[in-house]
Amino acid sequence: MKPFPKLHLWLILPFVITLIGFQGYWMGFSEAPFYWHLHGLSATFWYISLIIQPWLYHNRPIQFHRKVGMISLILAGLVIASALNMIMVSLPLMSEFSPLYEVRFSLALVDYISITGFALSVILAVVYAKNTQVHARWMISTVFWVLSPGTVRFSFIPLGAIFQPTEFSDFPFLWTDVFIWNEVLISLIILFLILKDFKKEKTVYLSYVLIFIANVLYIPIINGLKDSIWLRSLLE
Repeated sequence: MKPFPKLHLWLILPFVITLIGFQGYWMGFSEAPFYWHLHGLSATFWYISLIIQPWLYHNRPIQFHRKVGMISLILAGLVIASALNMIMVSLPLMSEFSPLYEVRFSLALVDYISITGFALSVILAVVYAKNTQVHARWMISTVFWVLSPGTVRFSFIPLGAIFQPTEFSDFPFLWTDVFIWNEVLISLIILFLILKDFKKEKTVYLSYVLIFIANVLYIPIINGLKDSIWLRSLLE
């Protein structure tokens, strides 16, 4: 039996969470600048291809999986390029009234690490294309590299309904608190996958280890490093 028969169903969940988290983009679609569209649409279509691929692998000849894989590589390239552009464009434009303002440079560092990890995972998924177990996990890890922007935004939807703030400052916590909660949750999910693989196969996959380490490090980067002078000098 081929591995991961239900993977496409599991991948739908983070996709829906991300779509809802970025509902502001979709609701203001016609007014969004071009570079938002380049990133938003490329990321959306890339994720759709990621969901389709496991289903094709199990239900269609392998040629279909490979052809969609080639399209996915182009989409992944657009995601990477547009994400880097988003970071460079958005950083100097951030308002001092934004809840992210005091951590904007450390957040940019996290974004750079995330997109680098995403790119590495895509490259290694191609390198290990003939090893299904390793290939699949590198592709799965791409989700976790870029998951937190969607989950953090998603978290503020129920939190907003509960606290009903007029301004962001009315929340009884900081934006960084919500970010940390999300990183802890994502890290626990990755740790669960690592332990599940080890229990079943006695193997620890590098793809999961790297993203686990990165997500744990994001917490001291955002909460401890913040916008230190050397970091601001580096990114400016």
